[in-house]
Order: sequence, then structure tokens, then C-alpha cells
Amino acid sequence: MTAKWKEVNAYTGRPVDEDAPTNNAGSGAVSMPPDVLRNKKKKPLIDARTKAYKAHKAKLESKRLARENARKSKFIEKVQESIGEFEREAFLVEDNVDMLKDIVRTKSIKTLKFSDGKMKVDLFTASALVTVLDKVNADNREKLTRMVNGKKAQFTAAAKATFKMLNKSR
Repeated sequence: MTAKWKEVNAYTGRPVDEDAPTNNAGSGAVSMPPDVLRNKKKKPLIDARTKAYKAHKAKLESKRLARENARKSKFIEKVQESIGEFEREAFLVEDNVDMLKDIVRTKSIKTLKFSDGKMKVDLFTASALVTVLDKVNADNREKLTRMVNGKKAQFTAAAKATFKMLNKSR
């Protein structure tokens, strides 16, 4: 018995199909001589002086500008809005009287914010101011509250005045 052999591709294991048999050169379907080789078409170089190039360049620039505008409108505007929220913190009014009461309650040093900066206040000063605020009449309480919520110099003046009041009462 004679065995029949099939030509198989070594990589895929499938039978190999020939494009054209080697003896079919004379039929005209396949041309074998080297003079019939065709060159691939090369793309012509674009001359920057031509009208076509200038139109192409304008189209590219308009698309690039559209992409940049699309990027700006989404991300950068969101970041600018969130940065703007941080600036609004200066306009928030923080009641320093509540902070003084919190210092007395937690028995710790905290930072108070004033219109001209920040200052750390200790427990002794805070308790003195809270004690005087609780004992004075409504008009003086309002004046003292304005001083505590004003500037640093006003706060220190209010603290000195409360210490004088407390020293006189003892």
C-alpha cells in the first residue's frame, strides 16, 4: 500500500493551498518574469506652498482647537469652580464666642480667626471672657461680642478689660 502525503502548514496544521502551480506560468494568469514586477505607489509629498496644503493645515488647526476647547470646558472649569469655593471661606463669619465656649468645654488651646489674621487662645483667657460675657448686661455683652469677633487688637483689648474686671471683683 502506498501512502498519500498532504502538504501541511507547520504553524497551523492545516493543508497548504498553492496560489498557482509552478507549471502554470504559460497560461497568462500568472506572470513570472522579473520585468513585470509592479512598484507600489508612493504618496506624493505635500508642498507647503500649495493651496491644498494650506486647506489641509487649516482643517488640522480647527480640529486641534476644537479638541482643546472640549478639554477646557469640562475639567478646567470644574477645577476653577472648586478653587473658587475655597476663596469663599474668607467671607464666612465664624463666631469666636462659640469657639471660646468650645475651648472652655474641651479644655484645650484653639485658633481663633479674625478679620486681620489668626491667634491662638488658651483656656485661661477663654474662661475669663466666657465668664464675663455671661455676667454682663445685654448692651455690654453686645459690645464685648463685637470686640471678640473683630480684629486681633480688639480681642486683646477685650481680654485685658476682662482680666481687670475679674481682678477687681476678687
